[in-house]
Order: sequence, then structure tokens, then C-alpha cells
Amino acid sequence: MQGQLPHEKYYQLFEPLPAFLQVIAFLDRIHAYLPGWEIPKLSPGSYSKDYGFITDYFCEIMHELRRIDVLAGLRTRFELIESAKTAQGVSGRDQRAVHKAASGFLKLLHPHGKVSDEDLEEVLQLACELRQRIREQLHLMAPGEYDRVRLAVRMLPSGKVVVPTLPDANRVQKVSLPSKPSVGEVIGLAVEGDHGCILHFEMQATKGHGRIVPLGSIQRVMRESIEAAAQYIKAKHALLGITEERRDNYDVAILATFMGVPKEGPSAGISIVTGIVSALTGRPVRNDLAMTGEITIMGKVLPVGGIQAKVRAAYEAGVKEVVLPGDNMKDTGELPQYIRDAITLTPAVSIDDVLKRALLVRPCR
Repeated sequence: MQGQLPHEKYYQLFEPLPAFLQVIAFLDRIHAYLPGWEIPKLSPGSYSKDYGFITDYFCEIMHELRRIDVLAGLRTRFELIESAKTAQGVSGRDQRAVHKAASGFLKLLHPHGKVSDEDLEEVLQLACELRQRIREQLHLMAPGEYDRVRLAVRMLPSGKVVVPTLPDANRVQKVSLPSKPSVGEVIGLAVEGDHGCILHFEMQATKGHGRIVPLGSIQRVMRESIEAAAQYIKAKHALLGITEERRDNYDVAILATFMGVPKEGPSAGISIVTGIVSALTGRPVRNDLAMTGEITIMGKVLPVGGIQAKVRAAYEAGVKEVVLPGDNMKDTGELPQYIRDAITLTPAVSIDDVLKRALLVRPCR
């Protein structure tokens, strides 16, 4: 339906393309992204009742217009600028893309080259919008390489600045963080496809026989992480503040929410340990902190992949601190400065480092 935005399952708008086309260097060379959701569907009222050009004749006109540079005499009337004032600014590809798109519109609408200031402004705003959509997706796919630029046009000599607005610019997958620290509620980080995502775990302790019970669509590797976490807690329960009675007479259920989505990978290890310890001790987990890292039965925190994508997902969700393996700190150097300024990145080499940052001191009452 016209006016609808793409489904939120798509993190970026190029995601439906085949994998061999999702190459940054190729996508950066696309001049414009025409959003299909803004194009009305054809209906009986779409057809003209008047005379028109046959296709061959119209194509010949377009072919001849390729020889004409209608923009040449208009370039003194505007300049392309970057209104967000990022370090990268307007690239040569941005310049070419906007000029090419504007030239195409002018050949269709004003082939004689006589354009009012109002009409030129409208054409340039649309050309900027179509290229801006490309830049938005490049930023989502490779934030370290592409800043979030804001293309705009300054009309001359008036100095009026025209900045296009994209209804879909803020169309990113959002995850609501817990409203307050809660017992057994942990925010993990994972990678899905080419982008990071939030994993939301809930752990609950109930009377039982000391079992760890995974719920939902948790796959083999993550189940192995749960087993490693259970073994570590069993061996170190006293140091973790878990009484023997709680360890042996309570079961802990582990739920990774959105149960229909398969959960896989070892990077949730420290999240699982934190949630289980929280459930058995009654100590709440901070709701502004996310974590990623593999756990061993000795309590060591091992490095994992996709750190940049995970930290970006945490930033977009509003997380204030990310705990990650110490060996992964070197992977954060290429993150955009605005993300590093907004999030505290805390290295951890053992589960003790994680629990000190993630668990509040006083149990909930």
C-alpha cells in the first residue's frame, strides 16, 4: 500500500537484495533509491484519455536529450552542502549522484532549460532525498566507514538551505530496554546477518532440583554455553553468594524472548551466567547495561565476533554501558566517535568482572 514503510524485519533497505549485490563499493555507486512504497499502484484512473507519444518515439527523445547538459547553465544557482557538518562531508559520488538525478528530472520536466527558482529548488530537494537514502543505508551497513551525512542544497544568491526529510530515516529495529533493574532480566548482544541485535533474556528461579531449564528456540551452541554456565555456578556457588540450599533445591528457567526466532552462538555465555546468578541471589541486573562474551567452566571470558555491529545495536537501543571481552577492546577502535562518546565500553577477563558491573549490590525485596 502506498505510504507504508518496509517491514521492520529489514534492518537496512538493501537487505532483500541477493547477497552478491550487497557490496558496499557497488551500492555507493548507486545514484538514487526510489522508494516503491511512495509510488501509487496502477488503477483504471492511471491511464490517460488523451494522446501521447508511442514508446519508440519517446525513447528517441530521451536518447537525444542525453546529448544536452541542461544543468550546466544552472550550477551557479545552487551548491550541494552537508548540513550535519560531519568529518566526511559531501563526497564526489554524492555530487555526481545529485547532479545526475537533477539533470534527469530537468530533462523530463524542463527540457528547454528555463527553470524558476521554485521549480529548481523542488528538483534539487528530490535529487538530494534520493541520494540521501543511499547514504542512510551505507551508514547502517558500515557505520565506521560512512558517517551519517545530511545532504542539503543552498540556493544562490538567496542562501536558502533546503534539507530533504526522509520518513524512513528513523526506520530502524528498536528494542525496548527494561524500565528498571530486574532480577533475572539480562540484555545480551548478538549478530544477525550483517547487523547487530539485542538479545533479551529472562531467568526465573523456582522450587525444584537444581536444574537449568532452557526454553524457546535455543540452538546447540547456546545450549552448550548454558551447560558451561551451570557447571561454573555449581563449582563456585559459595563465592557467588549462592547458598547450597538455593543451588540444589531451585530450578532456573532460561528464556530468550521472541521464542520463534532461533538463538545460536557462544557470545551469550556471560549473559546467561549473570542471569542465573541474579535469579538465585535475588540481586537485580542493571537495565542500562548490555554484554557479550563466551564463558568457560573456569569463569574466563573469551573473545567473540561482530563487536562493532553489537556495540552499534546497543547504542541504537539506548544502552549506556557494554561489557565485552578484554581481547575484543581492540575491535572497538573503528567505531564512530559519537558512539564511543555515548557508551562506556568495559573490558572483562573473568566472570567476576562482569558481575561487578552488571549486578546491583542489594537484592530486591
